[in-house]
Amino acid sequence: MKKERIETILNELTSTGADFAEVFLEDKTTKVFDYIDRKLDSLTISDSSGVGLRIALDNQVYYGATNDFSKKSIKEVISNLTNNINSKVKYENIKLNRLKKYRNDTNTHYTDLDIKAKLKEIDDKIWNKDKRISQVSIILQNIEQNVTIANHTGLYKAENRIRSRIFITINFKDGEKLANIYYSKGLTTGADLLDTIDFDEVIADLIKDGLDKLYAKPCVGKVMPVIIGPGFGGVIFHEACGHAMEATAVADGMSVLSYDLGKSIASSKVTIVDDGTIDKEWGSTKIDDEGCETRKNTLIKDGVLVGFLIDELNDRKMHMGVTGSGRRESYLYAPTSRMNNTYLMPGYDSIEDMIKSIDYGLYAKKLGGGQVSTETGDFNFACDLAYMIRDGKIAESVKSASLIGNTKEILQKVEMVGSNLELGPGMCGSISGSVPVNVGEPTIKISSILVGGEESEE
Repeated sequence: MKKERIETILNELTSTGADFAEVFLEDKTTKVFDYIDRKLDSLTISDSSGVGLRIALDNQVYYGATNDFSKKSIKEVISNLTNNINSKVKYENIKLNRLKKYRNDTNTHYTDLDIKAKLKEIDDKIWNKDKRISQVSIILQNIEQNVTIANHTGLYKAENRIRSRIFITINFKDGEKLANIYYSKGLTTGADLLDTIDFDEVIADLIKDGLDKLYAKPCVGKVMPVIIGPGFGGVIFHEACGHAMEATAVADGMSVLSYDLGKSIASSKVTIVDDGTIDKEWGSTKIDDEGCETRKNTLIKDGVLVGFLIDELNDRKMHMGVTGSGRRESYLYAPTSRMNNTYLMPGYDSIEDMIKSIDYGLYAKKLGGGQVSTETGDFNFACDLAYMIRDGKIAESVKSASLIGNTKEILQKVEMVGSNLELGPGMCGSISGSVPVNVGEPTIKISSILVGGEESEE
């Protein structure tokens, strides 16, 4: 869409007195390679494009979208939006700045045939490892998203975003026993993602973990100390307190942390950061979906809540400044404050000392999904792979373990923090849709938490 047409749309959006107007243009292509049952089962390519329009007056916000770029369709969206506002103060003759462009640094050498051959190579390696493997699924996803953002202040920016992610799932079977284990890695790059992974090491770890899971015993639930593994284990902080630090909940007082700024809410071992600028990471962008450059935001420092993630329109209520955190899944959604790459900063405690310090507890090597209430802070997370700790040593693997607690309680109970920080990719859902994020942490020890299991302690 030409600059002059965008300016016309912005002028029409503010014609009845809106004090904020925004145009968001998107063009996206998604390619998915699905390798299963020892063959490339499908190669799916999908395209989408559209325009989202947003206006506001004070704290009243209205949003509309269409995939029809005709003047008639866009005028209908504008009319539906502007019918909500009638103010005497009006912007006139909005002119956009010179377009500023951003893009990922990527230089992939892979063709579609190269990708197919690489997936076959990985698949063959997995199948040759153990006779108890019953199925292997490998999915490679590549997304190219082009966005253009303009608003009434003259802001006019565009970004080319290329993301790739691989998923490996291995199913095991031994008689009536069934188990599966998975691996995922994503980066803001092309299929050259595949060159960053040591697949021999990944496969060896998956086979060991999968077989441990296959023969896992029922977990006995009780309150106990817990060690949580690095990487995706950080989802517990993403869910338990990350969402509670987004202006989406904070601005209206709906977060358990809304009124705790400047207070000590966690152990002094806890420093949590959200950083959208980390080179090539899954949750990184050069600009957010409001056109603000992303940045590194410290949210909790040495246990003290020092910041929130704030988008432009929620800042009207909070008056604390935007943080480059306005995100949306696509043109169909209005943006709001969201996380990018959120992680617990590393410490200096050794994993060996953590394990030795526990007479009876749980080692949650990999966490799965969970639920949390941003209003109360109560959460429940499943453990995808867990082991008991007995007499300072890792013992048998257990199944059906879960971690049950409250945001403020778990933050205070972080007793030891390791140095082995890892990040894990995921998709995070909220009112502005599903967006790519990284969660992360080093190995940590929680002094005590309720562990749920298949059996209760007698």
